[in-house]
Amino acid sequence: MLHETRLTFTSLLLVSLTALALSACGEKAQPGGPGTEAAAATAAPAASPPAASTPVAAAAPTGGATEAAPSANPTPIPHIDPIKTSPELAAEGKKLYFTAGCNACHGGTGGGGMCPPLINKIWVYGSDDSTLHALIKEGSQAMQTTHGLKRVGHENVVGIMPAFAPILSDEEINKVMAFIHSINPDAGKGETPKAGDAAAPAAAGSGS
Repeated sequence: MLHETRLTFTSLLLVSLTALALSACGEKAQPGGPGTEAAAATAAPAASPPAASTPVAAAAPTGGATEAAPSANPTPIPHIDPIKTSPELAAEGKKLYFTAGCNACHGGTGGGGMCPPLINKIWVYGSDDSTLHALIKEGSQAMQTTHGLKRVGHENVVGIMPAFAPILSDEEINKVMAFIHSINPDAGKGETPKAGDAAAPAAAGSGS
């Protein structure tokens, strides 16, 4: 009888100890509880957002064309042989005229638009083939700064003509000029102006 009493007491003692142990475990911080929030509060601060990049200013649009400072030692316009014309060359030149974007400024039929027409007898820097070839190849600023020429016409030109040498070869420029000859029978009949000459102003609307 005494032995059974001891076993019962021992069993009750074990049950009590187990209950105490489980109670102690329940007091530990649970996920998402105050303990977790405290740990989060001591975490490293989030990285600062990257600084905004400095905006790049947009390029200002090209205004009206103005006279550039002439070269102290102007280079003469390179001479070329008179342009050969034929229906085939004119057709090829017309394609190049549109492909290179000449029509955007000078019009689809050379009648002008933002820039001078190509069908007039007098062009801005001279009405000969050599000058027109140099103008297309080198651009209008080179006509003033490199070759020392002054503008003949005083029409309102929106922008400076760029150099087309990067996209058109000499042969292709000649084909474009063959197209210009086909729409302007007087093209190429002028004389190459001398460097530094101030040609008399022509009527508004002078070509190229």
